[in-house]
Amino acid sequence: MLKNRNIAVIGFPTWEGDYLKTIVQIMTQFTHQNNVLYVDYEFTYKDVVEQFLGKKKNVPVKRMFRISNPLRKLKTENQGIVNVLTPPPVLPVNWISNPKKYDKLIKYNAQKVERSIRKALHQLKMIDELIVINAFNPFFGNYLARKFNEKLLLYYCYDEISAAAWAKNHGKRLEENFIPKTDGVITTSKGLYEDKKKLHPNTFLVKNGVDFEAFNKGLQKNKSYIDKKSFKKTVGYIGAIDFRMDTELMQYAIESLPEYLFVFIGKVTKPEIQEQFSGYENVQFLGPKSLNELPYYTADFDAGIIPFERNEFTKKIYPLKINEYFALGKPVIMTNFSDMSDFKDSASIINSKEEFAQAVKQEIENDSIEKQQQRIAIAKQNSWKNRAEELSSIIEKML
Repeated sequence: MLKNRNIAVIGFPTWEGDYLKTIVQIMTQFTHQNNVLYVDYEFTYKDVVEQFLGKKKNVPVKRMFRISNPLRKLKTENQGIVNVLTPPPVLPVNWISNPKKYDKLIKYNAQKVERSIRKALHQLKMIDELIVINAFNPFFGNYLARKFNEKLLLYYCYDEISAAAWAKNHGKRLEENFIPKTDGVITTSKGLYEDKKKLHPNTFLVKNGVDFEAFNKGLQKNKSYIDKKSFKKTVGYIGAIDFRMDTELMQYAIESLPEYLFVFIGKVTKPEIQEQFSGYENVQFLGPKSLNELPYYTADFDAGIIPFERNEFTKKIYPLKINEYFALGKPVIMTNFSDMSDFKDSASIINSKEEFAQAVKQEIENDSIEKQQQRIAIAKQNSWKNRAEELSSIIEKML
């Protein structure tokens, strides 16, 4: 594992929040023996206005405007320390479709963020032998590359940016411009690896992992967290309820298995899905749960599902939830949306709605303690600690 290194992460997601983030999970493993600066999401002036209008929550206005200290020391779950920097407010530019106008304004934003990062690095005495990891943020990455005299610059890519609706105007173009400026690319799925290695010879695969201890503790629960009513078994899904979900497949399964309760836990970002299924007696939407609560709810499942459509976005996903289900020993049924050959012998990977409904029933009816132990062992092997060891090895070889 890396030790005594200075690591600055220019993140896209915020460090804190109510859902698991790959970059946060893997960086947490480094906080115990390294100096880590995490640069949070760059909130805009529009976000500030929406916070005051009540349209948004958790916009750190005081830190953004330096009313309170923008640089915080936070204790991580492994008893490490991460320094989290809130950048100053930037101009909202994502709506601009013209590349020249966009580039001019994003450059201005990047210069503003650069000054705040530079100040934090000096304050933390993290100037020497700096490792910079850009986490899915080529927007700022293009203009911040090599600005901190970094010894190593890596791009951490965990989604297909060209298929993301929010990045449709400039994401692909900026990523393709940014990658050659880096020393290497870390990808989290086979699909992303095959795609990004065309842009950089130093492209590596470090798959997503699981906070094994956090999820496995759900097995120690002393009460039920889901009201199962009189249903025979519970089939569960954790994660965002969004455009990835194959609703036709789900409707078929819900109607084909009326004796099974289908539970969805997570933020609904596509309300039509909840509207479509809420009328069924064997469906519950429980909303998002805190990271502390989620393992206990998931432990109430008899099986976990990943019912994604196969498209340009999902075919390059390595879902966090498969190892989270496995950490609790749960059987997993998923569609063939991505290359998940690692799990071909331990999960049901299906191609049709009929197969999906049948596989749910078979996996639950044929489950055993031996199978549960095998799944738990797989999840333990895929822990974030082990993934961090893989990333450490790559970084050490590149330094």
